[in-house]
Amino acid sequence: MRKPYLQPQQPSNQRPAESLSLTTESNQIPQREVLTVSQLNRKAKQLMELELGSLWIEGEISNFIQASSGHWYFTLKDNSAQIKCAIFKFKNRRLQFLPKEGDKVIVKGKVSLYEARGDYQMIADYMEPSGLGKLQLALNELINQLQQQGLFSSSLKKQLPFLPSKIGVITSPTGAAIHDVLTVLSRHCPMVPVIIYPTQVQGENASSSIIRALKTAQQRNECDVILMTRGGGSLEDLWCFNDERLAREIAKCAIPIVAAIGHEVDVTITELVADLRAATPSAAAELMVPDQQVLWQKTDILLQDLNAVLQYNLGELQSRLNIARLKLRDPEQTILKSARQLEQFRHRLLVSFRDLINARSTSLDSLTRKLQINHPKEKLLSKKHQIDRLENRLKNSLAVLFEKKVNQLAISASNLNTLSPLSTLARGYSITRDKSTQSVISKMDQVEKKQLVSILLSDGEIDCQVL
Repeated sequence: MRKPYLQPQQPSNQRPAESLSLTTESNQIPQREVLTVSQLNRKAKQLMELELGSLWIEGEISNFIQASSGHWYFTLKDNSAQIKCAIFKFKNRRLQFLPKEGDKVIVKGKVSLYEARGDYQMIADYMEPSGLGKLQLALNELINQLQQQGLFSSSLKKQLPFLPSKIGVITSPTGAAIHDVLTVLSRHCPMVPVIIYPTQVQGENASSSIIRALKTAQQRNECDVILMTRGGGSLEDLWCFNDERLAREIAKCAIPIVAAIGHEVDVTITELVADLRAATPSAAAELMVPDQQVLWQKTDILLQDLNAVLQYNLGELQSRLNIARLKLRDPEQTILKSARQLEQFRHRLLVSFRDLINARSTSLDSLTRKLQINHPKEKLLSKKHQIDRLENRLKNSLAVLFEKKVNQLAISASNLNTLSPLSTLARGYSITRDKSTQSVISKMDQVEKKQLVSILLSDGEIDCQVL
C-alpha cells in the first residue's frame, strides 16, 4: 500500500523559496564539518561517559519522585549548583533505605547526557546517607580487627548460671529497656533480685559511663550474671556500644555478660564480644532465668520420685529387720550386727539419695535446655515469619504484574496514537487527492493544469484547481 504524502500547511501568502545558483569557485569555499543536533549530543554523551567514568558525589536531595515504574528521579544539589539524577528500579531495590526530600546523601554513578532533550544528568547505581557510610566503614574495620585478635571466639564465652542468685542490669534507669526487663523477670522468676547499675546509653560520654558501671559491678561481685541493654536507635545512637575499650573490658570480665542492644537487626561490637546475645531486652530477660512454673513442676516430680524411693527402701529394711528378728539368738550380738548393718544401710541410703538428687538435677538441667530449644513460642514465631515472607512475596509479585500490564497498555496506546493519521494531520500536515478518483497525489507528475483536487485538513476539506 502506498503511503500518503503529508505536506505541512503554509500560510496562503507564503511564496516558495527560489532556487539560487552559486558561482563561486569551489577552492574558495572553506571545508567544514556540519553536525546534526543528534550527532552533537551523541558526541557529548560519549565524551562524558569515557572521560569522567564512575564518580562519587555528595549533595542534598530535592524534587524526589518515585515513579510508578519503580525508578527514582531526583535532583542533587549543594549551595551553588545542582544536577539531575536517576536510579533505576533494578538498582534502587537493593538499597536499605528510602530517601526523602532534604536528605544529604552520597551517590555513586556515571555522568551522561539524555540525547533526546540534551539534558545533562547522572545515572546512579548506589546511594547511602552522608556520614553513615563512614561510620559503617569504621565499624566494619574495628570488627575485623577485634575478630582477628580473637575477642569474638566461642572459646571465651562463659556459661550462664541456670538459676542466678542476683542479676545485674547496666542500662539507663529511665529508658524503656529496663521496664521491659523488669516486667519479664517479675513474670518468669520473681524470686531473683535485680541490681541496676545506671549509666548513659547514648551520647559522647556514654562509652566511658558504661565502662565505669561494668567495673563497679565487677568490684562489688554481687551478681551471677550481667545484662547490658538499651532500646532501638540509629547507628549513631548505638555507637557508644561499638567502643573498643568497652569491648576489651567485656572480654576480660569474669562475670557472664548478656547483651541486647537495639533491635534484632542491629549488631554492635558489645553483642559480638558478650557471652550471649539476645534480640531484644525482653528476650534477654527470658534467657537469663527459668520459668518458675516449670521449676515448680520439676520440683514436684522430683519430690514424688524421692518419696517413692524412700518408701521402697524403708519397706525393704523393715522386711530384713523382721527376718533378722526371727533369726535372733544372742540379743547383744544380733543387736550389734544389726546396728552395723543399719549403719551401712544408712550410709548406702545417704549415698543413694545424693546420687539420685545429683542425677535428677542433671536431668532437670537437660530437660530445661531441651524445653528452651523446643519452646512452641519460638516455633510459632518462626512459622509467623515464614508466612509474613510468603505474603510479602505474593504482594510484590502482584504489584510487579500489575505494573507490567499498565506499562504495556501505556505503550500500546502511545503507539496507536503515534500511527494515527489524525494525529499527523493535527500537527499541520495535509493529504492531497484527485477530486474525481479520490486517489492520493504524492508526486508532481500525477497532476496537470486545471485538474480539480481536494486537500484534506485536520478540521475539514478544501477543493482546489491546479494552475
